[in-house]
Amino acid sequence: MLLPIRTDSPLRSTPWMNWGIILLNIIVFAFARRDPSVMDPYLLSARDPALLDYFTYALFHGSVWHLLGNMLFLYIFGNNVNDKLGHVGYLGFYLAGGVFAGIGHVLTQSTI
Repeated sequence: MLLPIRTDSPLRSTPWMNWGIILLNIIVFAFARRDPSVMDPYLLSARDPALLDYFTYALFHGSVWHLLGNMLFLYIFGNNVNDKLGHVGYLGFYLAGGVFAGIGHVLTQSTI
């Protein structure tokens, strides 16, 4: 398996928002590992989806490998996207990705 470690596209600015999102994901994972019940109010349920859950569920990861894989991808490719969109634009893009993934999740889950 081949894992990239960076891109060859130079950055024009420091991708603070991307680094902040990565750090937030790691902090949420650490809290959820200590007390898994902390996640319950924020998980996205296909039966009863709440608006806030479309944003919060994207911060939860099922395992250390899941977290590491996602954060590696975010670190490698997110830095350049953050650089191109700016901090606020990148945050909006990241949140929109979570919302659209959540919509797909809800639409494909059986509610029976």
